[in-house]
Amino acid sequence: MTNEIKNDFEKDPLLDLLKRTFDSVQDMIVVIDRELKIVTSNWKDCNSIAASEKQGHPYCYSCLMNRSKPCEPCYILEVFSTGNCRQVEMVDPLDGKTKLIELSPIFDEDRSVSMVVRHSKDISERKNVEKILKMRELQQAAVAKLGQKGLSGIELDLLMEEATELVAETLDVEYCRIMKEEEDGNQTMLASVGWEKEKEIESSKKDANQNIFCYTLYSNDSTVTGTNDKKESINAFSLLKDHGLVSGMDVLIGSRDNPFGTMNVHTTQQRLFTEDDIHFVQSIANVLAESISRKVSEENLKHYAQELEKTTELKVLFTDILTHDLLNPANVIRGFTEELLILEDDKEKTPLLEKIHSNNERLIAMMESASKFIKLESIEDIKFDEKDIVPMVQRAVREYEQEARKRGVSLELRPSCQCNSIVSPLMEEVFLNLISNAIKFSPANEKVIVNINDYNGECRVQVTDFGPGISSKDKSMIFERFRQADKGSVKGSGLGLAIVKRIMDLHNGKVGIDDNPLGKGSIFWVSVKKAS
Repeated sequence: MTNEIKNDFEKDPLLDLLKRTFDSVQDMIVVIDRELKIVTSNWKDCNSIAASEKQGHPYCYSCLMNRSKPCEPCYILEVFSTGNCRQVEMVDPLDGKTKLIELSPIFDEDRSVSMVVRHSKDISERKNVEKILKMRELQQAAVAKLGQKGLSGIELDLLMEEATELVAETLDVEYCRIMKEEEDGNQTMLASVGWEKEKEIESSKKDANQNIFCYTLYSNDSTVTGTNDKKESINAFSLLKDHGLVSGMDVLIGSRDNPFGTMNVHTTQQRLFTEDDIHFVQSIANVLAESISRKVSEENLKHYAQELEKTTELKVLFTDILTHDLLNPANVIRGFTEELLILEDDKEKTPLLEKIHSNNERLIAMMESASKFIKLESIEDIKFDEKDIVPMVQRAVREYEQEARKRGVSLELRPSCQCNSIVSPLMEEVFLNLISNAIKFSPANEKVIVNINDYNGECRVQVTDFGPGISSKDKSMIFERFRQADKGSVKGSGLGLAIVKRIMDLHNGKVGIDDNPLGKGSIFWVSVKKAS
């Protein structure tokens, strides 16, 4: 059969053209007969096969698979048997590269499979890219998971343990640890995978201009490679060798000028870490640094709160922290979460973003209220003029009309007279707070009524709600700082009514609360003397 085919190729110009076309294909193509012998092939493109093997018509398993007998299972025999095409991925024993093998039947006049075409395509580069993309996906997922843990307020020691486990698992290394730089220059191990607490390793002295060090110890000359591609000989890794560790990576946690410590990755395998690996570990270190910084800020904030009552200087400092150091980042979080809520279409992620956004809004409101209250400690720089307070109340009502509709609450304004009084622009904050509180604590399908009356020579504004009401024991303290009556599941900072009380004190006015005589609920009222 093979001699007849060869003669046909030599006699028929079309077949000769077909063979020349066949030989021009870059991938390796082999035609195999039923005896598993190679009929023809574009051998010139396969340098991994010895020239002696290319002579004649060798068996395919001998020439292509480097075997003395047919493969088990034999996919070529399967194609002969079924007449169906077959694809299989395999590592080529001739060159060690990953190949996609496509087997296609050639039918004779009787529709029997007479030969099989074996098309071998090198896909090792594609598989490497897939491997890199898969690793990036795993690394991104690990960073996201740790970031979520950090945002949840998990304790730092647990977060560090989680970080070392994620790094070790994702990079498939045996050792990972977090070392803290102490003031005396020594290092303390805070979390680890693979290391025991009593086993300490001497760490190399790091260049102040570098924050990432990757090294391998399996060559004759040990080297350190930093992010600036600088290399220098070192002799500080003898203890690593004693533990059988030959490759590693050190990444700073925190800033170069004031680092918290380092994250160390070690393995007994001969490995060169990629740029993706470096960026991954640095991202993990950045999440830890942010959590550590936030923890320090929380501790500082607690300290500031405890000292707030001692001096005016500390109160001013706390105001600056609220309005700049805390409020600015909170507004940045607001902007990004609002943008993500617009872009995110994952139904599982949207509730998490909404929860972050709502809690951040509460935090901003609390900081703004606290800042306002602190600024109200002094009457200085507050300007008083004779004004009609009715327009101020009207503006406050308009401000909350949409919020009331959203909650299903009817908001009614009932001014009965013009009320001129000596007031400052701060008075409008009083009406905003009272109306906001009434709407917040009113059930759906209820109403909030705002009255303005001339009351014994005073301008009196009343805000009536039909909510749960205030108990007698709570009425005496509800206008105090950081005190809030029990209103079921409704939570707040306890500053809104304290701000109202402080503003009214600055105006020599009055503030109070009565039960709603029309049913359940409360009447919050303020009054200030009318202008002469």
